[in-house]
Amino acid sequence: MQRTLESSFRQEYPGTFEILFAVEDPHDPAIAVVNELLTRYPKIAARILVGQDNVGINPKVNNMLKAFDQAQSDLLWICDSNVYTDPGTLRRSVDLMLDDRRIGVVHHVVFSESPDTLGAMLDNAFLVTNHCRMYLAINSFGVASCLMGKSNLYYKSALDSVGGLASFGQYLAEDNMIGQALWRSGWKHTMTGDLARQPTDIDSFSEYCRRRIRWVRVRKYNVTVATLYEPFTESIVLGLLTAWALHRLYALDIISTFSTFFSCWFALDMLFFYRINHGPPPSWLWFVVSWLCREVLALPLWIAAIFGNTVMWRGQKFRLHINGTVDVVK
Repeated sequence: MQRTLESSFRQEYPGTFEILFAVEDPHDPAIAVVNELLTRYPKIAARILVGQDNVGINPKVNNMLKAFDQAQSDLLWICDSNVYTDPGTLRRSVDLMLDDRRIGVVHHVVFSESPDTLGAMLDNAFLVTNHCRMYLAINSFGVASCLMGKSNLYYKSALDSVGGLASFGQYLAEDNMIGQALWRSGWKHTMTGDLARQPTDIDSFSEYCRRRIRWVRVRKYNVTVATLYEPFTESIVLGLLTAWALHRLYALDIISTFSTFFSCWFALDMLFFYRINHGPPPSWLWFVVSWLCREVLALPLWIAAIFGNTVMWRGQKFRLHINGTVDVVK
């Protein structure tokens, strides 16, 4: 946590900025880490805001509202506490915002690192290949809003124009809903080449499965068409369809065709990871094993997510509604 929080203090930004740490619990051990950083960087305007405003079921929104209301600048960088960003991230993001006033949000692709359990390795394999690839592709073509709320720079006034931060407290995926609201209002989305690096924090295989099911199930109501199409962006489903089609058209052997397709997909994913990471993973063996497991699990987890309308999050059970809102299951 010290490394991730310190990255905010180390931003090489030519103008002035303030850092607001939003903490729900006055006994949160993160406060001690922040106080140490405040002592180490006395020239940077930073302070801790304790407590939350209960405007909905989303604990992140509830936690951020005090900081949102007290932020003095119209430019607002919302960055999760477990995210590390390079020192030039803020400067490059602000430059993009100021170059084109139609841009309402600058965001950064999430890159997972330092997995140390099987569940963490599976999540790492998902985030740094499939998720990262699709996230970059959708945003490069600009066909729709595709936003993950780990590290986003907004105009505070733009958020106010679509109802304000508090209005998104009724959703679990507030980042997605904010992005869609800004998109529909004509605000452009763009990205810098920076990564929002986060250490993986999944302890077990079952936790990984629950997380994937939870967020697919949430997306089912927020971005229905994209979620239903999702299996056709996966290597196994697409490979089987390709092998079947080429067998029907040209009598090619299904097993050989699928093996070739799957091997090429794997090679491209490895190349993609190497380019994004600027180097190899700590262990190619573990990365390959977790990648294979992730690919095999993709369709079963998607099916499990589609058939259901409740999720567990932070020890609480929620029921999802077709309009994207949720309520607590007593």
